[in-house]
Amino acid sequence: MAPYTTQVLLKEVLLESLEEKRVTLGRLGKRLGVSPPAVSRRVQRLVRRGYLERDGACGLRLTDAGTRIALYALRKQEIFEAYLVHELGYRWDELSPTATGALRMDDALIERMYVRIGRPPRCPHGLPIPSHDGHLRLPRAAPLCEWLPGRPAVISYVLSNDREILRYLAELGLTPGAYLVSAARIPFGDSIKVRVEGSDSVQEHVIGATLARMVYVEGKSTV
Repeated sequence: MAPYTTQVLLKEVLLESLEEKRVTLGRLGKRLGVSPPAVSRRVQRLVRRGYLERDGACGLRLTDAGTRIALYALRKQEIFEAYLVHELGYRWDELSPTATGALRMDDALIERMYVRIGRPPRCPHGLPIPSHDGHLRLPRAAPLCEWLPGRPAVISYVLSNDREILRYLAELGLTPGAYLVSAARIPFGDSIKVRVEGSDSVQEHVIGATLARMVYVEGKSTV
């Protein structure tokens, strides 16, 4: 299997591609916490090895070989994240600094963890866990900012590892599985008003467009 650093970079390209139609060197550098020249050098090596290919001047996309490695790495990390939550009581905002170490762990150990927690279909952030044979089946979800006004929905997944953002969303009850009675854009602005159904009440919150782009929702029947 590819070295640890290669797995990390390809996994981040995959995750970035879920958020943006085009992965750029600048955004990838921010995800990895490295300078543009440093990420450019790493990318050049992976292009030569056939894991990445250029998409225009500054864009990137995974090749088939790169996608296989990225999905392998994502599966290990997501299973470990799920294990930390299920077995050790971690919150979803505590996972990012810890779970990256999963890529250095033995494959058999990760799979035993997966069995131990009942083979959950999704990670704590709501993303599907890639299958063992390397497939990622994303649900038919859309960013909250693009959702039809007034239409009920359920939060499918959240595309962020920022601890403060995740903590804030949890405080509002905007976590995977939460039922949104409605969502509507506030006139003359970019904010979204959402009505979240709790255990015994419905609460209203207003969130900005930046957060609404990170929260993906699926249709939910009112019946």
